[in-house]
Amino acid sequence: MGIFSKFFGSKKEELKSEKSPYLKKKKDPKEIEFARNFTDKGGKFIFSENTKQTLSYFNQILAENGWSLNDLNCESTSLNSFFKISKNNKSNSTKTQILGCEYLIANKGSILICSHQIAHHKLDELPENLIILASAAQFVTDVSEAMSMINTRYKEDLPSNITTLNAFDPNKEEDFLSYGSSTKNLYLIVQEDS
Repeated sequence: MGIFSKFFGSKKEELKSEKSPYLKKKKDPKEIEFARNFTDKGGKFIFSENTKQTLSYFNQILAENGWSLNDLNCESTSLNSFFKISKNNKSNSTKTQILGCEYLIANKGSILICSHQIAHHKLDELPENLIILASAAQFVTDVSEAMSMINTRYKEDLPSNITTLNAFDPNKEEDFLSYGSSTKNLYLIVQEDS
C-alpha cells in the first residue's frame, strides 16, 4: 500500500465494484430468455432430459386436462410413432393438436412453425390446445436468425405458411401485433439433445 493511498484511500477497489452505465448489460442465455418470455405470455414450458421423461410429461399433460388419445390430432408420422398414437384423428371435434416446430425464438418467446407442421391450415383453424415437441438445438436469438436458418435448411424448397405462435393467454393478448392470431393453450416440451 503506497503512502498516498493511506491518506486518500484506495479507489482501485471501488472502481472494480462499480459497473459503467455505458457497458452492455450481460444477457441471459437464449434458452433462459426464451423460457422467461414464453411463460410471461402464458405458455407452459417443460424441459425434459430424455425420451422417458418426455413421455412421462406428455402423459401428465393428458391426465391434467382429462384428454384421451382420441382427443388428439397429429399429422406427423414421426410424432405419432414417438407418442404411440395409433390413429390420426381428423375430426373437427379434436381438442388438441400435437406439433413439431422449426425454431424457438428467444427474444420474443415465440415458436416458429411452417407448412411442415401445419400444412395449409391457418392458426385459427387449429384446435385451442397445442402440445409442441422441440429439441434444445432449436433455440435461436431472433426471427432474423430463424429465417436465415430456414433459408439454409430448405434452400431448394422453401416451406410456405411460415408463422409464429405468439399469444397464449387471452388476457395477455394486448398489442396490435397479435391481431389475427388466435390464442392457444400451449404446452411446449423441450427435450435435451441426446
